[in-house]
Amino acid sequence: MNPFRYSDNLHIRTQTPDRFNDYRRYKPFLREEFGRRCVYCCLPDGPKGEDTFGVDHYRPRFRFPELDCEYTNLFYACNLCNRRKGTFWADEGQQSQGKFIPNPCAVIMAQHLQYEGARVIALTPAGQLAAQVLDLNDPRDVLYREFVLRNIEHCLRELEVALKALRDLDDLLPQTEGSEREEMLEFRGHLHAKVTVAESDIERLTGTRLR
Repeated sequence: MNPFRYSDNLHIRTQTPDRFNDYRRYKPFLREEFGRRCVYCCLPDGPKGEDTFGVDHYRPRFRFPELDCEYTNLFYACNLCNRRKGTFWADEGQQSQGKFIPNPCAVIMAQHLQYEGARVIALTPAGQLAAQVLDLNDPRDVLYREFVLRNIEHCLRELEVALKALRDLDDLLPQTEGSEREEMLEFRGHLHAKVTVAESDIERLTGTRLR
């Protein structure tokens, strides 16, 4: 359930939106396209909210104005990565040295960048450039990722305890009756509520629905 991981597969786009004249209108499609996570740092949009994410132009509008509303040039990115990347585009000298910002639709991200705990490890010159330009190991970002990971672990433990209690209760219910059964059914409702909250929190923290 760790959301901070780079994909081992090339991303093949699945969404086919209509053509828009405003690139911002693609945001809901991009959010679905990239699993509600920033394509550069893997942060899910749940903890901080969707408003802290935006549409990134892989090839900057400043240099490639004709790609302003080209869906294949757009990515879902957190505002921090989007702002840090800004108008950056690797020059010919950098590209000849294999230095560029990895594009998840053109390369396998995990071959360039990997997570070790809450820190990003660069594996290639492209990964090194991305880590530098996007400041992927900014101490504040690392601390926040550690906070998210701790909360995911906590929620998973809460969910496991509640589900086990529900199983144990369901084993006992057929053997009870009267007021004791009513109390157990009331407690069962309380456990179901805890499961719902834990699952909702995990989805919010990871961007992944458990069921």
